[in-house]
Amino acid sequence: MHVLYFVQYFNLPDEPGGSRPYQFARTWVEAGHRVTVVTGMVNHKTLTVPEKYRGRLVVGEEIDGIRLLRTWSYAGIRGSFRKRLLNFLSYAATATLVGLVRAGRPDLVYASSTPLTVGIPGWFLSFLRGVPFFFEVRDLWPQSAVVAGVLGERSPVTRVARFAARRFYARAARVVAVTRGIGDGLREEGVPAEKVLFVPNGVDDWMVEAGDGPAPGPAEGFEVVYVGAHGKWNGLGQVLDAARLIGPGAGIRFSFYGDGDEKSALEERARAEGLSHVTFHGALPKKDAFQRIRGGSASIVVTWNHPFQRMVLANKIFDYLAAGRPVIVGAEGEMADLVRDAGCGIVVPPENPPALAAAIRELAAKDPEELARMGRAGRRYILEHYQRRDLALRLLEEMIAVTGDGATPAAGPRLVGEGER
Repeated sequence: MHVLYFVQYFNLPDEPGGSRPYQFARTWVEAGHRVTVVTGMVNHKTLTVPEKYRGRLVVGEEIDGIRLLRTWSYAGIRGSFRKRLLNFLSYAATATLVGLVRAGRPDLVYASSTPLTVGIPGWFLSFLRGVPFFFEVRDLWPQSAVVAGVLGERSPVTRVARFAARRFYARAARVVAVTRGIGDGLREEGVPAEKVLFVPNGVDDWMVEAGDGPAPGPAEGFEVVYVGAHGKWNGLGQVLDAARLIGPGAGIRFSFYGDGDEKSALEERARAEGLSHVTFHGALPKKDAFQRIRGGSASIVVTWNHPFQRMVLANKIFDYLAAGRPVIVGAEGEMADLVRDAGCGIVVPPENPPALAAAIRELAAKDPEELARMGRAGRRYILEHYQRRDLALRLLEEMIAVTGDGATPAAGPRLVGEGER
């Protein structure tokens, strides 16, 4: 089977950002199938284009048996939704052309949002070639943009996005939801339940070995680590609020790793408020970021106090648990439930800095062995239920069933479908 995979951001483990597309594509190749990935050149975390791709329209590569076609898109996207929209649309246009001219004939087209516009080349090529289409939804659009205040409920862009999303859902043989809440949202949009698949994020295979052995402790005191995007969606002002309440004299440090539109404002606020116990660092390759997580005392992630945020299951939570460190979560819904089920941290309501500060103080006061026990519990739980290779193989089974390909992937846990827990 030849899978044509459209995804705007494709990161390797030695690059900043999530690597779900790489892990899935590599697993499918190892199972005996061909995978052609049409992706962009802009790194989603650093918002930059690596030097080797600059000034080129298309760059062909082969990595671990995966054929990569990296295509040009508008890259000056920092700080403006209009610029980001231009980035999204330009990728959709060039990816459609490259998929048509360079990718060859596929047996199945797989398109992974966000952004929603990745569905354009997926929908078009699957229609033109007469092959099944799988559409992966990592954020509900336009709903998520409306909730974030990026788009108005009745704006022209919102109406166009809603129309496009429904067309993609209708065309797709399967719609893949990365959280159960997204699956619920898809059914509310009229997607038949039998078309919805729940395929969550998970633990990259290299993390299994990389997380073994004792983790190095922080250089001094109690270090709270955040790794990920610094954008409007991430609610990091809450963490600075908690840091201000704790104060620099408590022996608790906060280390932020990553980049994003809000980073400069967060850094300026930390300086203005004298938060000397808060430091910001650049985005790191994922393998390096994983070691920074392992070297901290605890990790942190927060969401907003909004019903829509109950469906958030941030990719970083899987990295945090795989690293074997306890976590502090300011959230309600799926991410909070996962941490409670794993018994690996403290959950507080979102947008409640006093509760967040109290949770951090509570963890900092615990015996090191208790912290280690919590970390082990989280790692054991996440490796048992959320290994990416197993998830990729179950998704492959569904692709084979839809295309009628006779190959059978290696055995593993059954794909969790809609309505299962």
